[in-house]
Amino acid sequence: MAPTPTIHGAELIAFLQDSSGSQTKSILIEAERPTVRAPSRSGKHPVSSARRMLPPPAAALFKRHAKKAGDTAPAAMAEIEQTLKRLGLDGLARRNDLCGSFVVEATPEQIRELAATPGVQAVRPNRRHRKIHAVAA
Repeated sequence: MAPTPTIHGAELIAFLQDSSGSQTKSILIEAERPTVRAPSRSGKHPVSSARRMLPPPAAALFKRHAKKAGDTAPAAMAEIEQTLKRLGLDGLARRNDLCGSFVVEATPEQIRELAATPGVQAVRPNRRHRKIHAVAA
């Protein structure tokens, strides 16, 4: 079975192709989010004042983008959460509302089903980072 376009990372694709049905892998499921664009600056003259380079106040940005962000992200997170419940992974999944994602351990078949969920933007391997301490010579 060919991987879907939402599955990212050579390591995850290899896991899906080579693993047996009982092995699990930690994955990051990203929900669809609206694109965010930097505010445009109108005017013919270059900006030379540092104060004028700052973005508009947060209230102005919220009014400008509230309708788009408020409709898309929560609906996508809800769709993913329903799929996790159906697969029996809801108790193991960790939800991160700040970046609109879930982290969960899943089998290859569960990963394929999660990747096919309409609210999923990307499925990536969950990379664990650790501190590397310098060794004194």
